[in-house]
Amino acid sequence: MKILGVMTGTSCDALDAACVLVGKNKFRLLWTDTKTYPSNLKSRVLEIQKPKSTHSLEKILILDRDLGIWYGRTLNQMIASRAEIPDVIANHGQTVAHFPYAKNGGVTLQLGNPAWIAKHTGLTLISNFRIGDMSASGQGAPLVPVFHKFIAQKLHLLVNKGVVFHNIGGISNFTYMGPRGTVIALDTGPGNIWIDAATEFVTKKKYDKGGKLALLGKTNEKVLNKLLRHPFFKKPPPKSCGRDDFTASMFLREFTKRTPDVVTTATMVSVRSIILAYERWILKRKLPLGTVYFCGGGAKNDFLLKEIQKLLPKAEVKTIEDLGFDSKYMEAQAFAYLGYLVLQGKTLTGSWTGAQGYVPSAQILPGKKYKS
Repeated sequence: MKILGVMTGTSCDALDAACVLVGKNKFRLLWTDTKTYPSNLKSRVLEIQKPKSTHSLEKILILDRDLGIWYGRTLNQMIASRAEIPDVIANHGQTVAHFPYAKNGGVTLQLGNPAWIAKHTGLTLISNFRIGDMSASGQGAPLVPVFHKFIAQKLHLLVNKGVVFHNIGGISNFTYMGPRGTVIALDTGPGNIWIDAATEFVTKKKYDKGGKLALLGKTNEKVLNKLLRHPFFKKPPPKSCGRDDFTASMFLREFTKRTPDVVTTATMVSVRSIILAYERWILKRKLPLGTVYFCGGGAKNDFLLKEIQKLLPKAEVKTIEDLGFDSKYMEAQAFAYLGYLVLQGKTLTGSWTGAQGYVPSAQILPGKKYKS
């Protein structure tokens, strides 16, 4: 079966799509494509997530519709230019709210109405991947460890020596695979959201390419230590977070001068919070940590990866490219695989989310050729 996995992350930088041929013990990438987020849609998505913002139901529903139309038209254009046509689309959607600790059970919201995508493409849509896990008292995240386990097995990685797949998107999260089938997966905190906010604050650019701006500044240790006292960092797993937990204003209010020091400090928050997570949930448990493979936009930040390597001298810090994957499309491929599991009626999560008992997977909207 050919499944098109689609991902738009919390950074709102682009729509990333990966078409995969997937079956039992089969996984082959057919093609990838990307489309930059339209500035108007991006500003509306970010506006709706500002702390204490108030928006009418009409405004939220219209954004849901408009995102669905954009997804549908964009994906239709991508598909039309390819020889390999997907049978199904597995779309994560745009997260605008994620509150895993809400009273009486977590809630999450991904916009990009699947009906509009199905209308424009004619294809079956798989969506709403997270809410099923939350209905079973889970965090709804991370969802990709099932894919990471599949890839580790397919590539015959030596997980007994401790292997980590670490995604640094807007939010940072990892999957640790160790001896005796040990799996630890959690969000570590901000990945690129504060780095991007700091870069725009200082230069008006959208991101710090290669970490070159961070390299020019110095870390404000006082601010860094203050931000690392955020209660999320001390929470035990299962744990997940979103833009709501680490707003841009929470970080930028600590600065008045627009210098590279702001970007350096933002980057070091990501670095140090990642190291704290490794120390608390892996190393203090006397588990081996052999190799860390980074993916996502953060894998392109040389400054960030070098700082992590300095603080993990006994581990190898690599990128997912060393395994033949493209960092940019790792999550899109993951959701293609998760879509396949949904169609098989299989669960998407594990103990790392905290879900209990029967866990619903995702929702299927039949397309024109659903029966075949």
